[in-house]
Amino acid sequence: MNKYFDITKIPGLMARVMTAFPVTIKLVVFSLLFGLLIGLIIACMSLSKSRILNVIAKFYIAFMRGMPLLVLIFILYFVMPLYLRNIGVNTNKWSKDSFIIATLALSSAANIAEMMRSSFLSVDKYQWEAAYSVGMGSFAAFRRIIFPQAFGVAIPVLGNNIISIFKSTSLAFSIGVIDLFGKAKHISANLYGLNRAELYLGISVVFWVVCLVLEQMTKYAERLYSKGKKTSIS
Repeated sequence: MNKYFDITKIPGLMARVMTAFPVTIKLVVFSLLFGLLIGLIIACMSLSKSRILNVIAKFYIAFMRGMPLLVLIFILYFVMPLYLRNIGVNTNKWSKDSFIIATLALSSAANIAEMMRSSFLSVDKYQWEAAYSVGMGSFAAFRRIIFPQAFGVAIPVLGNNIISIFKSTSLAFSIGVIDLFGKAKHISANLYGLNRAELYLGISVVFWVVCLVLEQMTKYAERLYSKGKKTSIS
């Protein structure tokens, strides 16, 4: 049995794989930040009174939700540089990480935009009127009344989006980025396919544990936020 599978080798192999964990964290953090920014813009377009902006926002969301992530990676990494080169933009010095971050940000922005839109709409419109009635301006009403309620609704969905981004980093290896999964593939290649089962089992456990931690952090943040709101009200 040990000839084909040796569970005792998993800890040593995972120690080597985990050296690429900072790269994965970097991909997640920057993808989330840019995804939030793009998602905010798309959400504002979706909530605007302009029909043109609404159509653009809906098209973007539908397009990104229907686009396979691997296909989007290849479009940005292989196809986009060809057109940018025609207008004098050289992408040869761009890091591979930047293409993955752009892909994850553009893709996650669609779900984030819907999250923001639905969270905003979940707050009763009469909350605005109540805020105006006590002399608040639009910005103050949004900051003190609307946003805190909308953010509480958005926390679980935001947590799911972070988990989705983290799992999607496993596709970064497709263009040679050495993240967690890319490191596992690299080690497997150097071992000429030996211990491949141990590597993939180990990396699956790593992804599962991290996702479990992120899920528990989301639940904790939700409870903490709800407790803070109840305390402030009382």
